[in-house]
Amino acid sequence: MNKVIYMSFLAISAIVLGGFFGGLVDGAAGLSFLAYSKTFAFEPGTIDLGIFSLTFGISLSINISQILLIIIAIIVYYNTAPKLFTPKK
Repeated sequence: MNKVIYMSFLAISAIVLGGFFGGLVDGAAGLSFLAYSKTFAFEPGTIDLGIFSLTFGISLSINISQILLIIIAIIVYYNTAPKLFTPKK
């Protein structure tokens, strides 16, 4: 269970830091490619009842820096998890 929490922490940290870093280098000359993002969305419809409106859908936006940091998080996980979570004898 601790390994799952550790991997989740690394992945969420990579996503948040990647989003922050991608926004930070958006206008930079040499690093602007890290801010390139793609949005995937599924929005099947909206129910509008006059005073109440309900929209169904999901949207995911990911940039290059987030992908790179997720890969780094996976590498860090596989290099550090065996040392942190050794089985007890």
